[in-house]
Amino acid sequence: MNVHDIHAKKDAAVLADLRAASSTVEPPEGLDPVAMATRAVRTVRRRRIVTTVTAGVAAVVLTGAGIGVAGAIYADRRGPLPGTVKTTSESAPSTDAPSPEPSAPEPTPSDVPTTYLETGGGTLPVLPGVEHGVVEGAGAAPYILGGLWYEVPPGGWIAVGDVNAGGVAGWLAPDHPEASGMGETGTIDDMDATIELRNVFDVAGWTAPAKDSGATTLDIEGADLVVIEQHAREGKVRPATITIRSGDEGWIIDTRFAANAQGDEMLRNFVGNLWLKEAGEPDWYLPEFSAPVLDAIERGVPADWVPTEHNGLRFAVPEGWTSKETEGEFSPGVEWTGTGVTHVDPGIDQETLKLWTDATAEEKAYAAEDKDVPERVYVQGGKPGGNWWTPSGNPGSQMIDVPGADYAEVIPTAHNVDGETDYYWVDIYIHQEDQGENLFLVVEFDGGEQGLRDLHTFLGTLDFRR
Repeated sequence: MNVHDIHAKKDAAVLADLRAASSTVEPPEGLDPVAMATRAVRTVRRRRIVTTVTAGVAAVVLTGAGIGVAGAIYADRRGPLPGTVKTTSESAPSTDAPSPEPSAPEPTPSDVPTTYLETGGGTLPVLPGVEHGVVEGAGAAPYILGGLWYEVPPGGWIAVGDVNAGGVAGWLAPDHPEASGMGETGTIDDMDATIELRNVFDVAGWTAPAKDSGATTLDIEGADLVVIEQHAREGKVRPATITIRSGDEGWIIDTRFAANAQGDEMLRNFVGNLWLKEAGEPDWYLPEFSAPVLDAIERGVPADWVPTEHNGLRFAVPEGWTSKETEGEFSPGVEWTGTGVTHVDPGIDQETLKLWTDATAEEKAYAAEDKDVPERVYVQGGKPGGNWWTPSGNPGSQMIDVPGADYAEVIPTAHNVDGETDYYWVDIYIHQEDQGENLFLVVEFDGGEQGLRDLHTFLGTLDFRR
């Protein structure tokens, strides 16, 4: 679930395209603005969906796939979590048959002592070679199904439907026959998804298979049963089924990774990133994105900040920042940029650019460049009238008091690298009281202490009074 260079460039390209699309596309009537803004602008980073299409299609994919962790459904836990006991013995010779296809050999376990683990009332060997928290690039991109956190492999995996709708989640590898349709041609029941997860509750009768059945297990804190069964190969694919139970809640995960060393590693990385919400974040978990809790906001404009206004919203930015007008979804917007660089958006790789058949040479050259992303405040113009915004349901969402506003929701996100905050990204949805303006803001500040202080200062300058 977690080769950053290429795939991060693609992620950045999607984000850049969606930013551009967000300032030029007039939304159809009845479109939920929260779904539009949140899904199309913000969660592309969290989702880590990589596509080779233009922004218009990418936005549709993101909308169909849901809003990532923000829309996750948390199932209640209703039972105690029994402990597990580890034992160790020498490994027995492998009984796996050799691969009939030299081009796709069956993986063979390393010749090391086998660790056994009591699970589900039985004892199974632990799947060897699993490293917890193996991620590509800057960090992890998590999803949750019931109480199970998981991650999809890097490289542009496509969600089948809304993976956070509850009960079932499906993901297609980029080379899956259905991937070209972005998973929209059917439901998870209509296709062999590369990863299929089901959250079930009829689990009381689950037991572990025999010790010599060929099944393995893994220590997942909070789980009283973990069974990993690697099945006979099907062509170039070796299916596997992972069964997990925690109290009264269970998960059945079917994977269809390649029957070679790369697919074997992918399976190990996948199971090594599984953890249960109720057991808490494990020590090895370093999320790429987190939801910081903001401190109390003090109102006022510092003497060295520059007051400004857009569509009735007064605010201030640090001295030395510059502004430019932008097109908006509803009316013109404005973007203020600072002198500090929060991060670098990598340019798009040449392999992806070859697929941009409708782009000019100049557009491709620009897209291939790495781009410094400065600190910024982007305010998108709205339209007066009733409050368009409804609570996003994002676990990190916070409501703040803004003079003259009857709705002000702040969704702060911290982008982390190696466990340290790299920069802060904040979405703000605000409505002026008495049938006033609806505005959407994107704010980015450096991840250091000064950046966090400046973020709080900016929020304290917001004023929507007439």
